[in-house]
Amino acid sequence: MRLTVFHNSEIEPLWQSSLEKLINPLAFEMLKEAGDVHLAVFNDGVVGISITKDNEITFLKVRDITRRRGVGKYLLEETCNFIADLGFEKTYIDTKRFPNEELDGLIYFLEMQGFEKSAHDSSIYEYNQ
Repeated sequence: MRLTVFHNSEIEPLWQSSLEKLINPLAFEMLKEAGDVHLAVFNDGVVGISITKDNEITFLKVRDITRRRGVGKYLLEETCNFIADLGFEKTYIDTKRFPNEELDGLIYFLEMQGFEKSAHDSSIYEYNQ
C-alpha cells in the first residue's frame, strides 16, 4: 500500500482503531472541531495526524513505530501544500502547543523540513511556501 494523506475526510471504520493509538477519541473530536484534519494512512491504518487552523499547524503527531520512515515528512509536506492551496504564503507552528519532552525532536524535525525560527517569537517556526 501507499502512504496517502487525506484532508478533511470522514474517518473510515477500519481507520478507527489505529487512530485511537495516536489520539484519544474525545481529544480527536475536540481537535476536529478546531480546524482542518489531515490523516496519513498506510495499509488501511492511520499513522499520522495534523490539524490546521488557517495557516497554522496546531497539532502534529506520528505513531512512534513509524517515525524515521518519512511519514512525518510526507504528512508535513502535504499539510503545507493544503495550506498553500488555501492561498497562504506561510505556514506557522507554535512549539508552545507541544509537550516539552518532544520539543527538541520537533524543532530538529521542523528545521530539517525547511522551517525557520521566527524573528519575532522564538517559539514560532515558519515555512515559506
